[in-house]
Amino acid sequence: MPNLFSKNYNKRTRFTRMCIGEAVFALMDKKAYSAIKISDIVKKAGVSRMTFYHYYESKEDALADFFHEIVAGYVRECISGKGKYGKFHDMESIIHALKYFDQYAGFILKLVHAKLYYIVIDAMNEYMMNRILPHYKIPDYELYFYGGALLNVFLMWQEKGKQESAEEIARMIAAGIAHS
Repeated sequence: MPNLFSKNYNKRTRFTRMCIGEAVFALMDKKAYSAIKISDIVKKAGVSRMTFYHYYESKEDALADFFHEIVAGYVRECISGKGKYGKFHDMESIIHALKYFDQYAGFILKLVHAKLYYIVIDAMNEYMMNRILPHYKIPDYELYFYGGALLNVFLMWQEKGKQESAEEIARMIAAGIAHS
């Protein structure tokens, strides 16, 4: 699977990869993930099998790449100043993360419900290790703890129907961090 944090893709390549990822995602609305075949994906995406296998070895690779693109969008927002890049544990950063990933909640929940949670947690861990660790002198374990905790809070918030606002969730998390 491509490493989106280290490679620069041209627009056509990115477009093709995103068409494939979106095709898998759309097919998950119609049938169980286990029932989706590569032939279904290429037909829906409008690409050849050869193109699919040029980029991916499996449909899991396509979904992981698609999700990594979502995370890369988050990184771009943080770097551009829309988010608090690097201040990953303050309230504003938590609010930004919750609101950004809320846009993709349907996709994230489909991954989790299809027992593909590892795709989401792997992307979170890669983000923490490649984007946060270089800016802080924090033990790896603390980053993994924080990333996993934030992901689980996000999932619970989604599963409970977002009864609280992102700001309320951030206040609860920030208060917990302040007490530790």
